[in-house]
Parts: sequence; C-alpha cells; structure tokens
Amino acid sequence: MKQILIYMPLLNDGTTVLRPVVASDIGNDTYKIIGTEQGSSPEELDKEWLFPAGSYVTCKTEKRTIGAILIADGLLKNWGV
Repeated sequence: MKQILIYMPLLNDGTTVLRPVVASDIGNDTYKIIGTEQGSSPEELDKEWLFPAGSYVTCKTEKRTIGAILIADGLLKNWGV
C-alpha cells in the first residue's frame, strides 16, 4: 500500500488546525492513519486528533494555497476488524 500525507483536524485548539499525518492509501477513497512523519502519536504530541492512529477514514479534497490537499473527514467503522 502506498503511503501518502493527509491532513488531520485537531480538536480543542480553539481554531481550525490541520496536522499533516501519514496514511496508507487503501483504495476507494479509504485511508488508514499511520501517524506523523516523525513517527509520533497524538498522545506524544499532546494533541487530540479527530480520528486516532490506526483508524480507517475517508477524506475530502480542499484547494489551498499549497494546492489540493486531502483532509480526513469520516470514520469507517468496522474496517480492518
């Protein structure tokens, strides 16, 4: 499986914050969250992610100044179980 960068919304930061995270591209717009580029977990960074590492998620595409990015926006329950 190909690993790519997607953006994870952070919770409880007071404003909209997105963090780049590594995910495996499973196909059919499905991604498995691996962690950060440095291999850190949200707990190690003292941040609360919208979806935890190991989750299977869907993403939406948004155009930003850096180009089009994928933002995690949906949890796929019972995936990979």
